[in-house]
Amino acid sequence: MSRSINEPISVRTSQYGAPGRFFWQGKSYYIDAIDRIWRSTQGKRRGTRVYKVRSGNRSFILRYDLRLKRWFLVRASWRTRLGRSLERFAARVIA
Repeated sequence: MSRSINEPISVRTSQYGAPGRFFWQGKSYYIDAIDRIWRSTQGKRRGTRVYKVRSGNRSFILRYDLRLKRWFLVRASWRTRLGRSLERFAARVIA
């Protein structure tokens, strides 16, 4: 599960402009992997890059607006390893 957020965040990028670390809700998240990148070249979202990234056991979707020169956190998964373990445990108890 994930929740939609769409709020401005602070991001540290590599020399190539790829996100390497971001700060959200007072926490620092190191990006372990970039799973996918979307680039918009037309229409209203022209100049926008969207990154699906992983940090630890969570996945996030980050958006960079080239016109505004701002990063936004679009979506964050709220399920952690502990959350999935609790779900499996609850399923065994109910069964």
